[in-house]
Amino acid sequence: MNEVEFGENTPTVAYGEDGDDLQIYFRICPKCGRFVKPDARVHLPEYQGNDPNATCKKCGRVQMPFAGWGSDEDEL
Repeated sequence: MNEVEFGENTPTVAYGEDGDDLQIYFRICPKCGRFVKPDARVHLPEYQGNDPNATCKKCGRVQMPFAGWGSDEDEL
């Protein structure tokens, strides 16, 4: 299987409350590279373990790759 690459043009999704640091995930399947439907809520990456946080139409439940932390100011 081909390895999925992540870059600055890879779609992301951010989670967090106003004023908090945002958790940013790459919004693609780590297995096949397709866009995924992210869950409405996710756990902090340190506590998530291997729990899936999105659904891929081809691969089913998957864990979106964690991209990093951001802030509301970064999103403007």
